[in-house]
Amino acid sequence: MGLFETLFRSSTTDSVHQPQQPAQHEIFPDDEYNVAYAVAARREELGALEQLLEADQTSPTAVESEPLLRQVIDDMEHEGQPSLRLRASGEELVDDLRDLVAQWDEQIDGQIGTVWWPIGADTRFRLYLHYLELRADAEDDHFSFPESAGQVHTLVQRGLSVIEDDDNTKLAVVHKRDIPWEEPTETAD
Repeated sequence: MGLFETLFRSSTTDSVHQPQQPAQHEIFPDDEYNVAYAVAARREELGALEQLLEADQTSPTAVESEPLLRQVIDDMEHEGQPSLRLRASGEELVDDLRDLVAQWDEQIDGQIGTVWWPIGADTRFRLYLHYLELRADAEDDHFSFPESAGQVHTLVQRGLSVIEDDDNTKLAVVHKRDIPWEEPTETAD
């Protein structure tokens, strides 16, 4: 494997910690609030993640590199027909991660800040990065990690470290509008 191998050695299941109930507590409505992890992030790390997503999307897969299939794809695109997309396994993850980067970018005021890491982001990152490792290792695939991939590794490792921290100090109750992939539920008054 390579750069992201250390991320795969951890548990592959989402780490969902049950918050401890304090002696006195306030109840937040489930339709408006959820829990998320506070994770430090640098703007350059988000840029590196964008570069990684772009490198994945712009480099042909091994199957797309086959001459006959490549000609069919090029002809379809030239004629204005819908493009033949062969990367369905990574596409949904790419869309999810682009949404995540867009929302995180809004949460960082300067060069460094705190972002809300949603429950389940660890699994999405692991799946996507494993997919990219497989592409990078494939002989006929044209994908290669950009030089900035180390910054992505640093960001993901920081997020995973926060999740694996047993004391839940970084877990917070957050309004859903501030958590990527979450939408507050509209309630009828």
